[in-house]
Amino acid sequence: MMKTKDQIIQKAFALFMTLEYREVTMSLILKATGLSKGGFYHHFESKDALFEEVVEQFFFSAASDQAFQPDSSKIFVENMDLFLEQKEAAFKMFAQHLGVEHSEINFFMFIMHAIQHLPGARQKTELFMQHEKRQLESIIELALQKGELSANVQPSRMAELLMRLFDGTEMHGVLLKESFQTLSRERQMVRDIFQWIQSPEKGIETI
Repeated sequence: MMKTKDQIIQKAFALFMTLEYREVTMSLILKATGLSKGGFYHHFESKDALFEEVVEQFFFSAASDQAFQPDSSKIFVENMDLFLEQKEAAFKMFAQHLGVEHSEINFFMFIMHAIQHLPGARQKTELFMQHEKRQLESIIELALQKGELSANVQPSRMAELLMRLFDGTEMHGVLLKESFQTLSRERQMVRDIFQWIQSPEKGIETI
């Protein structure tokens, strides 16, 4: 049986992921959890303390567990597909966990509020982004080793470019409530970029 503290964290996660931080009032938290004020404060000293626990458990801890290694038997676009599918799976897991539609989740708002309200959240977010960048660099470096990409490609700069493109596409999907189209759009962007930077000697046809 789930402990009361864990139940509070799960209910609060749904609120913080679908509403703005200021909209998540103590009244909403108490209504969602079915607790009295005394019951809530027995477990958490404030809304900020609860939010910190939610962010730590559902973002930073979960993110640190994610690892991606490119498959040497696959070409660049196939490894990028696998990388994007892993990201998409995380969003779908959140949606299923919350019992909401994918389009209702505002992951970027969730992280921005964490950075704004929690000490140390910015540094942890930067570490997560560095981890994601290293994963992309490993895909690019493998493609360079196999001669799939132009020798002029710099893994670090290309990884940063891809991250910015993906972030922009995902934010665009949230704003227009078209998150369900994000994965297909990102895949197409990868294929377009591959056409521009693939090695002319290889002449690999995109999928």
